[in-house]
Amino acid sequence: MKRRHLPPVLFLLALSLLSLSFRRHLFLPRGPSAYAAGALLRRLAAADAGGDQVLAEAAALLANASVSSFPSIGNHHRLLYLRLPYRSNATSAPRQRAVSRLRVPVDTLPSDESLLASFRSSLRSFLLARRPRRGGGDVAAAVMGELAGQLGRARRFPTCAVVGNSGILLGSGRGAQIDAHDLVIRLNNARVAGYAADVGAKTSVSFVNSNILHYCAVRSAISTPGCSCHPYGREVPMAMYVCQPAHLLDALICNATATPSSPFPLLVTDARLDALCARIAKYYSLRQFVATTGEPASNWTRMHDERYFHYSSGLQAVVMALGVCDEVSLFGFGKATGAKHHYHTNQKKELDLHDYEAEYQFYGDLQARPEAVPFLDEAPGFKVPPVKLYW
Repeated sequence: MKRRHLPPVLFLLALSLLSLSFRRHLFLPRGPSAYAAGALLRRLAAADAGGDQVLAEAAALLANASVSSFPSIGNHHRLLYLRLPYRSNATSAPRQRAVSRLRVPVDTLPSDESLLASFRSSLRSFLLARRPRRGGGDVAAAVMGELAGQLGRARRFPTCAVVGNSGILLGSGRGAQIDAHDLVIRLNNARVAGYAADVGAKTSVSFVNSNILHYCAVRSAISTPGCSCHPYGREVPMAMYVCQPAHLLDALICNATATPSSPFPLLVTDARLDALCARIAKYYSLRQFVATTGEPASNWTRMHDERYFHYSSGLQAVVMALGVCDEVSLFGFGKATGAKHHYHTNQKKELDLHDYEAEYQFYGDLQARPEAVPFLDEAPGFKVPPVKLYW
């Protein structure tokens, strides 16, 4: 009988699949050595997870930033500039670069000198909270036991819903189910008007990144006391993580113009929570990279720029909910063919600085294998509450 041979293309395909399988086993060992692989990923994820780029920006602002304002034509408002010196080349004279520009009221803000002093104080506190602790002690996960207190609660909420912004919510009819939870966390001031049947209407906390505050301050600092950053009502606090230290000036300006009838309730996230979320996000991104490419984790930076890689607002809101809730329900986390990226916008593309696929694996582990989630097991006395994903 004549021996059959695989066509060259099929032979190369089979060889590549065998090679990929071999590499996956080489770099993601199973059985007893899987623990060692997980420990390696934990060490890599914990390294440089404090946001070195953000810290460098904060240090530069603290050392060199200036604040100056000028009256507009007719003196209807002031134009306020936050500036940093820069050089176009090594031999050129330093010039001033505008980092931020806002229109602000004429007479409700402190002087430029006082505002700069307050901004520097905020930057010092920001940097101090993120400074490595003496003796190398790492207590990031310890924040899980303190989050309820940071929200002004003596005890945890019985049930919580974290509402993501994925287009998979459209047509879901989950609104009433979401609103039935004791605490409802929404992301980045996503609209609910016109979508309540699918996303609900109740909001207890709005969790945002500081870009949301900046855009809000640019639009409304001139016209609205305390800025117009609370679309769910002034009584709903905004929890914010700082992705650009310059945005701390926006918070100062909105707070300076606030009044008793138009307050500015803001909670800046704990530095330990930021570090914990950075580690979790990087761990799952490293794991996803090794599993899909078969390459060693050290090659992860070929696909991700570590200077700008960041967890999403949704991931941090979920981790916060784990610390303040007895039961956590997740809505609108995931994607489907044909679904919009955000249910309330026309954004078609995911942001490159987030690894959404890796974050989806994190949410899946929270529901099915909470004991496999790294870093949360370092929190003294903390146990991951039951988590349920709803599509």
